[in-house]
Amino acid sequence: MTDFVHEPYKTIHVRDLIKTSLDDLVNMVSTLEFGNVYWVDGVLFVIFAMNESEELAKKELQGETYLDRIMFTKYEKYTKTAKLSNNVEINIINIQKSYLYRDLVTWLKKQPIWNE
Repeated sequence: MTDFVHEPYKTIHVRDLIKTSLDDLVNMVSTLEFGNVYWVDGVLFVIFAMNESEELAKKELQGETYLDRIMFTKYEKYTKTAKLSNNVEINIINIQKSYLYRDLVTWLKKQPIWNE
């Protein structure tokens, strides 16, 4: 039988945090092909990973990863979609049950940019 081991990241490096309005986040995501927006504990966000490389792959095996940027906005109540007045609409994925992303949002709320 196959053994499964859950190994969370030891360290996640975030290069840039961008606080934006809901309108700007929805408009930006609607122009991207993937279009996934995540919601956890009153925060709507999009994560952009670094470009893959052999060096980053080695770090992943050691429990480290790098994120290029996180764009986010405060969004108190989860809804399945967010729709703007101009009918641009995006899907929202509730990942509240993810320990990793709950930890990320807890950390994010402690950053100076949160209160800007």
